[in-house]
Amino acid sequence: MGMKDIYVLGVDIGGSHIACQVVDLNGCRPLADTYVEVKVAETEPATVILAAWEKGVKACMEKAGGKTICGIGVAIPSPFDFIQGIAMADHKFASLKGRNIREELHRMTGIPANAILFTNDAAAFGMGAWRLNGAVDRHTIGVTLGTGFGACFVVDGCYATYGPGVPVGGELWNYPFRGVIAEDYVSTRWFEGRFAELTGEKIKGLKGMIDFYEAGSYQTEIEQIFREFADAFGEIMLPFMLRFKADKLVIGGGMVLSQQYFLPLIEQYFRSHGVEAKVAVLADTTQAIITGAAALCE
Repeated sequence: MGMKDIYVLGVDIGGSHIACQVVDLNGCRPLADTYVEVKVAETEPATVILAAWEKGVKACMEKAGGKTICGIGVAIPSPFDFIQGIAMADHKFASLKGRNIREELHRMTGIPANAILFTNDAAAFGMGAWRLNGAVDRHTIGVTLGTGFGACFVVDGCYATYGPGVPVGGELWNYPFRGVIAEDYVSTRWFEGRFAELTGEKIKGLKGMIDFYEAGSYQTEIEQIFREFADAFGEIMLPFMLRFKADKLVIGGGMVLSQQYFLPLIEQYFRSHGVEAKVAVLADTTQAIITGAAALCE
């Protein structure tokens, strides 16, 4: 590819919204003034979801101001048939199960079906994070921390699903840990459960806990919870960081808004276990996902 600008649509489909942006593949630059977000819950009927998606992609293409869009890269949660472009989930986007999403996007945009590509949201995050960090790291692990635990292993800009230090399928959420799975310890629901155990208080997400902390309540308990979290996360990641020879761990997802409470503890854990790799945070997870999704079209 020469230095010609090539424009594609990067799309991030989540449980509560669709976000789209035009990305110039020459340098993988998202065009700031083309960002569009449309709220829609994955529990809605198919017609409602598809109408919201259509509104999003069409508005985004309009903002492209006549630039030729030659492909679409889509990040969407598993389970999904990423090759065929067919929705498969019973619990997320249940109303779309069996629908050919590639055909739907082709119908909405007129972009050729063979130029519409799919990957999972964690993979798109890792690939986008690698690019936004200058596309220089040999071995990057991207993780998203929030309601779930997403992971992506990137080797020289390629998404790896097997190889030294890569878990089977490249995913960590279901990695066996302390008799359950990693996601049971590395997700907002763990914080909610642990906080209730220690204080008897019900909270929704991390924000509730931090509200207590900033009001001067339960500070000892909350510091303990963050330490337990950092130790669990560190223990899960340690063998992968070492065997994969990670240069960088990039953290995104809803939890990064609270990074000052746990990031130093994670860094401390790694340092005390001989891990040299840098730990970085990407506050704009959506930006990374959109960039990584668009890069599918390279």
